[in-house]
Amino acid sequence: MAEIMVSVQAYCKLLLHAAKYPHCAVNGVLLAEDSKGKEHRGIRFVDCIPLFHISLSLAPMLEAALLQIDAYCRSKGYVIGGYYQANQHYSDNQLNHMAKTVGRKVADNFADACIFMVDNRHVSPESVSQVFKGYSLRDNSWKELEKKRVVEEDTLSVASTLLKSEAYKKILDFDNHFDDIKHDWRNLELNDLISRCT
Repeated sequence: MAEIMVSVQAYCKLLLHAAKYPHCAVNGVLLAEDSKGKEHRGIRFVDCIPLFHISLSLAPMLEAALLQIDAYCRSKGYVIGGYYQANQHYSDNQLNHMAKTVGRKVADNFADACIFMVDNRHVSPESVSQVFKGYSLRDNSWKELEKKRVVEEDTLSVASTLLKSEAYKKILDFDNHFDDIKHDWRNLELNDLISRCT
């Protein structure tokens, strides 16, 4: 398995999505730098695109969202390299059928794909550890990543600052976008805020 690193921006957006909808299951994809034609040193997830909080399993909505994200990735030199999910129940952080199915679809197009399962108990400004467990596809099944900490330095302090300032109110997912196309799923305003905090 390649070395994995999650940028401050990708981590914070994943966390803020889970924080905005603590009563719902949420999911999204992680964008990685495209390593085709480059020396392959590892995977760096540079951004996160929140998908849904109303229903995670509507295939037509997921397909429409992934088509838009794929076009965006091609324009930026990224690939969809990971999937994240926070389950609805507070203490449930286990891989379920939905996570495995979407994770496998991502892995069909990106060999080093990962799934990050959010532990809702760590979605707090006081959290001293990353909010997710990572999994990679090995021997045709999802196994927990051996390296437990995959976030960049200072990520947890930036995430804490954003949670305390209630920045999660700004995050928009595809459910918001499909309700009103003026809601930009790229979250450019939030990206700027995260950048100013680092």
